[in-house]
Amino acid sequence: MPWSAPDPPSWLVRLNAHADIAGGADELVPLDADGLVASARRSTGLDDFGGDSWRPHFGLLVQSLRIEADLTLAGRVVARAELLRALRQRLLLCRLWSDDPTILEEEIDRPVFVVGTGRSGTSILHELLALDPANRVPLTWELLHPGEALGPEAATARVAGHRVHAFWADLQPEYETMHHNDGDEPNECIFVTMLEFLSDQWGGTYEIPTYSAHLATADHTDAYRYHRRVLQTLQRRGRGDRWVLKAPSHLAQLRTLFAVYPDARVVLIHRDPLKTVPSTISLMGTIRSMRSREVHVDALAPLISMGYGFMLDDTIEARARGELPDAQFVDVRYHDLMREPVDALRAVYDALGIAWPADHATAVTEHLRARPKGGRGEHGYSLDEMDLDPVAERARFRRYQERFGVPDEI
Repeated sequence: MPWSAPDPPSWLVRLNAHADIAGGADELVPLDADGLVASARRSTGLDDFGGDSWRPHFGLLVQSLRIEADLTLAGRVVARAELLRALRQRLLLCRLWSDDPTILEEEIDRPVFVVGTGRSGTSILHELLALDPANRVPLTWELLHPGEALGPEAATARVAGHRVHAFWADLQPEYETMHHNDGDEPNECIFVTMLEFLSDQWGGTYEIPTYSAHLATADHTDAYRYHRRVLQTLQRRGRGDRWVLKAPSHLAQLRTLFAVYPDARVVLIHRDPLKTVPSTISLMGTIRSMRSREVHVDALAPLISMGYGFMLDDTIEARARGELPDAQFVDVRYHDLMREPVDALRAVYDALGIAWPADHATAVTEHLRARPKGGRGEHGYSLDEMDLDPVAERARFRRYQERFGVPDEI
């Protein structure tokens, strides 16, 4: 049977029905670029967004959301809130940097980036690294509200960040079986690059093919430079020995990452793509179904599979040719991390040249015991549901699996 989105909760069906009596969701929740910018300025009393590099991406994003996304009423509310939050954070950050220019003199030394395809284990590896107090990880609420993280608004922003992010599970309870959202847990760099309006967070959560095509071909340098500025800001409210960051989307932008962070270390986690590809498609389809009336998984599935194949092969070739600094990569297999987590993590520390902290083995074991796989329910998916041929998919990723010794999981 082809994949289908989980049924929405009854309260969401009733909410979205309000659009039908008002002439459409766009009549209740407008999405226009100029109006959003004016609203952000009005609500903050600020005017300076810090340059205009973001504007073309923003304009195309709003246009794609309005024309292509087929948003429900709830989808429009969420989209408008996310757009306004991003605009407001730019305004607040610009004021912060203007008031204290020394923030942007903070050194970001040898940051560690956890990278891999979607659903490859980047989240659990990041969580385990975050248990080490020497590793500074960005928390969800900090990523959502960096412009308020240093001031008296931080406590309110922390609560708001948690509530808004946890709302995803209210939109679709089955989402909890796929991924857990919490304001006080580490999260992905895509929530920072959202502020440049050039982020997989936009492309992944909405049915916006024109914007997604732009995302795949655009120069992301300004987004990574902005990312660095946000890290410099958050470092003022707490620092460790190193930043430990995470996002699957870095896999497509490794050259840009190293251009902005030349001393970075990348911990690349490897998992059987015949597990990660359908899981990613199912997750993205579910997230998009929270916002849009229809989700076109039939178009999404081949793009994800081909995209993963290209990125993985390109990484192999770029490392071999010296286009990417192979010595700054640490490879870890998901299979090893799940089978012997402490040993696998120790190997990562050794490869990074970082001292293994006292009692870290106990912390890792206790964390995994408290959050067992499938503890919030099982996330079901298959290649057949996505109309992907297992033989063809295995052939697509054979080179990658052989290069890194990635075992089959199916």
